[in-house]
Amino acid sequence: MVEEKHPIIGADAQKTLYKTYSTFVSKSKADFFKNLGLGVIQGKREHIYITMLEGNRKSKPPIKLIDCRTSGGVFNLGHRHPAIIKALKDGIDAGLDIGDHHLISEQRALLAKKLANLLPDGISKTQFSVGGGEAIDLAIKLARYSTKRKKIVSAKCAYHGVTGLALGATSARFKDAFSWHPQDYTHIEFGNIESLRKEIDENTACVILEIIPATGGILIAPPDYFSQVRELCNEKGVILIADEVQSGLGRTGEMWGIYGGIYKNEKIVPDIMVLAKGMSAGMYPLATTCYKPFLDKVFEEDPFIHISTTGGSELGCYVTRKMLDIISQPLFLNNIKAIGKQLGKGLNELKDENSNLVVDVRGRGLMWGVEFVNDRYGIGYTLQMIQNGIWADYCGNRENTIKLMPPLIVNEIEMREIMVRLKKAMNKLPQPKE
Repeated sequence: MVEEKHPIIGADAQKTLYKTYSTFVSKSKADFFKNLGLGVIQGKREHIYITMLEGNRKSKPPIKLIDCRTSGGVFNLGHRHPAIIKALKDGIDAGLDIGDHHLISEQRALLAKKLANLLPDGISKTQFSVGGGEAIDLAIKLARYSTKRKKIVSAKCAYHGVTGLALGATSARFKDAFSWHPQDYTHIEFGNIESLRKEIDENTACVILEIIPATGGILIAPPDYFSQVRELCNEKGVILIADEVQSGLGRTGEMWGIYGGIYKNEKIVPDIMVLAKGMSAGMYPLATTCYKPFLDKVFEEDPFIHISTTGGSELGCYVTRKMLDIISQPLFLNNIKAIGKQLGKGLNELKDENSNLVVDVRGRGLMWGVEFVNDRYGIGYTLQMIQNGIWADYCGNRENTIKLMPPLIVNEIEMREIMVRLKKAMNKLPQPKE
């Protein structure tokens, strides 16, 4: 058998890779990008940049994009962060691998302890998964076991993953095609406490909410919303699950969105917090379901009732601890706040200059949404951003809104360049017809 060359090597690599991907992975996805004239085959990735193997119809040579998508926060520390690469190599050299999920693990114990010291007060237990959907599944299982109830309440705009229980709590777009509408799931308007009040009852096991719904359009809850959600859950004996997959891990300028990251005077403690994406530091998949000790009873009765064979890889845990060391530093979080203000100011200026196109700008820290007058502009601006060297996209459940989530390591000079490119992209949009 002849060993194939790495796909990023060779003059015709992009053509070969498009064909291979189309044949063996997804023809529809390959055709989608090719028909748009976009070069989206990744080459070198480093810091906040992605170099594409090919350009686009207007720029044939390879183009260097600034990553303002970060795959929903996976690349919070940018691409190939030197400290993370070193931790990965050190872990391998130390003899770490995935580990056996049935055995006691030093690396899982050390990571769980570090998380307990960083999480809101009272959340001290952790179970490990590979991805966010799996971690959400476990959160729902814990809620149902603890309450002996079945009803799950989530937001209409939600995205919690595409696995079984998580998919039930996700918006219709992702489950209609699969006829997946399990009983006991209901949906409310995010940010509308009266909508929740009407649905939550004595049959409700849990309320699960993204702290800032990203796929839903980077929505910011009204003041006191989560305080009222917490009060309702307490009143009804309902478990509150905070999905912090995208809003957590420093994204808002605070470690957690629900604990001061939305409004400083609101430090709400949920019963369960789900973390993923950025936990991997862009290098090793890892997700966690973190919860208060009273929910641990199911594992006290049967410690093997929920398992994840590759969840909580020892190597992944080792790398994640290094990631947490970096992002939890006060100086690091303060820099996110400062650069986030710079981004928010720039986007609001862009809105003021293009008030006939942009209707709203909203966000916190380095998590922002720009809402256009209609879906056509949301999609069109996505294309223009890519043409002008910004890798970002529109929100899947709100296509008139683009989301910007640059790496948390972006600096002031790089942010100025991002704004220059965003402005150029805006200037390329046609004016709306009267």
